[in-house]
Amino acid sequence: MRALALVLGLLLGWSGMAYAQTQETPGENSASEDVEAEEGNSRFKRAPFRTYNERQGPRRPERMPVIDTELHAGATLRQLDKMTGGIETVELRTAEERRIGRLRIRLDACRTAEDSNLGGAIAFVKIWDLRNDTDMPDFSGWMFAESPALSAFDHPRYDVWVINCITTEGGAEAASE
Repeated sequence: MRALALVLGLLLGWSGMAYAQTQETPGENSASEDVEAEEGNSRFKRAPFRTYNERQGPRRPERMPVIDTELHAGATLRQLDKMTGGIETVELRTAEERRIGRLRIRLDACRTAEDSNLGGAIAFVKIWDLRNDTDMPDFSGWMFAESPALSAFDHPRYDVWVINCITTEGGAEAASE
């Protein structure tokens, strides 16, 4: 029935598709944004939200400030095996690959903000499940130590996340657990 009404509406050129239809109840106060319908006893109300100012048009996105980052020699990653509950912490150097369980993990970069107040480590990681026969990684992207759920490795058995970056002297920097 709805499909038929939609087709008829398109054919007859009815407007008001962006409005939600409600039935008018007797004695109800009408809001200033309501639009009276020509037919029957129904009223249309505007959606309760607006995505733009009607006078100025759509809002432009604000530019984010550029944050200077330092490139580091490697990163510390942690892997959780959800089936056994085992946790393994691994240090990887940049461009190094390592097999952990049935995962192959490659670290391409680890960066921290030059201003230490702006956040923790950010690492570009590629992860392959060795049971899959494809050359495409199961995960390829930036992982954030401050908020691991922002860009997480979605796997039924394993969780992998970044702990911190490693400096050239071998010490950890920008730790955030």
